[in-house]
Amino acid sequence: MSPAALSLLWTILALMPTPHLRESLKALLFLFLTGHGKARPQHSKTKSPSALSRFLNRYPWPTRALIRLAREEAQKALDRARRRKGPKPRLLVVLDLVTLEKRGRFPALPLSFFHGKWGLHLVVLYLVYGDLRVPWAYRLWRGKGEKGLSLLALSLLASLPLWMRRTFRIRVAADAAFGTAWFLFGVKQMGFETVVGMRRDRRLRGGGRLLDLRRQGSRVYLWGLSFPVWVAWYRYPLPQGGWEWRYVVATFPATPRTMLTWGRRRFTVEHFFRAAKSEFSLGQFGQRTALGVHRFLVLSLLAYLLAHWVGMEGKGSWREAREGAARVLLPELVVQVILRELHALGLGPPGGGGEGLCGVCGRCKF
Repeated sequence: MSPAALSLLWTILALMPTPHLRESLKALLFLFLTGHGKARPQHSKTKSPSALSRFLNRYPWPTRALIRLAREEAQKALDRARRRKGPKPRLLVVLDLVTLEKRGRFPALPLSFFHGKWGLHLVVLYLVYGDLRVPWAYRLWRGKGEKGLSLLALSLLASLPLWMRRTFRIRVAADAAFGTAWFLFGVKQMGFETVVGMRRDRRLRGGGRLLDLRRQGSRVYLWGLSFPVWVAWYRYPLPQGGWEWRYVVATFPATPRTMLTWGRRRFTVEHFFRAAKSEFSLGQFGQRTALGVHRFLVLSLLAYLLAHWVGMEGKGSWREAREGAARVLLPELVVQVILRELHALGLGPPGGGGEGLCGVCGRCKF
């Protein structure tokens, strides 16, 4: 997948209208790949913080075109990975909510509380096919009293392109926050299969609740739904110790084993959130404009995607993947940083290069 990552990087760099913007984009991507999860413009070793701040907040460059090119490259990757024979392959689409906790005043951002966390809340649509992982889109949730989570999730699903619906059988997985009648009905109308978490006290049409069921795989009608669902449950270990019963429902005929298998695959998005926050600085934005934050988040997800594609060949940790991606995609910046460190140690430029220039290529400044 390294050629695909290189192709995507070159295509995106060609979008930038000036060499200065191209250098700023490369510096930011290098920062995300080498920032140890704490990347901010003031941590950059290759570009000034003010230049990177203007790149994020002020300079006109086509953010939507960058997103579109990344999706086109992801489409090619999915097309290469899918099987050509047999029935139409299944694509897992995971929906989940992530909170990027923030402190301080951000008057241009709709920060709010959710489950005791103050910050920015994103509903993320994440694609899983085989070893491929693609963060496809996100929507901003403005907190209670605004558009519901289910409606945001349905708008994300409705934005899936036609080629994806034609090529794959789409199966949606989500947690209990999306287990509303509106969500189940909307996904059913789109023709997608769904496995979603459900509250144990959810009412049934004929009386009773989910927790009253005694047989796994039961076919039931939930209150407010005109079509049946199939129910399974499992023990979920609690962080503070002990366990509780968790329930999942499917909108298609499924055995308990099938429902629980696909329900567990939803946790791939939790691994993504953990990696995006700890390795790719997803929540480390300090910009106070909506445009700057949006661009920061997009570039963080792009860095994750590039590192994932490069790291698929090595099957190592996320740290190894992002550092390997920096070496493969941005070798000149790697050399530049090393030369700066050598210069700070008083070792001077290697190879007898000119004053402040790399002795290897004669172009990189330090």
